[in-house]
Formats: sequence, C-alpha cells, structure tokens
Amino acid sequence: MKTFDELVEGIKELKKRGFIKTHRSGNTGIGKTLEDELGIEENNFPGPDGITTELKSARKNSKSMLTLFTKSPDPHGINSKLLKNFGYPGENGKLHLHSTINALEFNTLKGKTGFKIEIKDGQINIASKLKI
Repeated sequence: MKTFDELVEGIKELKKRGFIKTHRSGNTGIGKTLEDELGIEENNFPGPDGITTELKSARKNSKSMLTLFTKSPDPHGINSKLLKNFGYPGENGKLHLHSTINALEFNTLKGKTGFKIEIKDGQINIASKLKI
C-alpha cells in the first residue's frame, strides 16, 4: 500500500504527463488506468488504495455522481423498515432505496422531508424528521 504522500506525488507526476489513454474501455477504465499508472494492484474490494486513502476518479466533464461511502444505519433491522416505508420497486421487483444526502439540508423522499447528514460527538449520523 502507498502512503498518502506517495499517492499525492504520483498524481502530481501523472498531471505533468498530460493525457493518458485509458487502459480499459467502459465505466471502470478511468479508475483502472489511474491505479495502473500509480502502481496500485487492482483489488476490486472495498477499502483504501493507500494506507488511509481510497482513490476516486471520473472522466473530465462527467455529470455522474461518485459514491464516496455508503452508510449502513443503526439500529439493527432498520434497513428493512426504511425499505418498507421509502423503497420503490426495481427492475427485478425487489424494493430499492437509493438516496443522495448532504449536510446542508434535508433531502426529499416521496414528497416528504427525508434525511441529512449531521456530525455529533465526532460521529457521522443520518438525521431524519420522518417517523420510521
């Protein structure tokens, strides 16, 4: 694994080189190319590419969102309640719930005030005004 400083230096060197043709076509090509050029072995599992750092990449001018992390909520079993109350059927007929939240304002789910991020006592929490 590379240290944060090693990753930063590697990225600076890549920037000096300018355009680098992708090593793989499709959605994962940019990330694969970045990892290859930085000497990071492709791992395809959650966790950092460096000691404490996970690299994220995107095509220039991409309008797609990047998932920085996913949060599995407490208490145990709350996912089922969230799906029951706010989920929507996917192509396979199963309920899905995908929601973009931020720390500035509550989002909207099914026309109601939904969730937002709050930081309390050094922990990241998902706050809601909804009865779940």
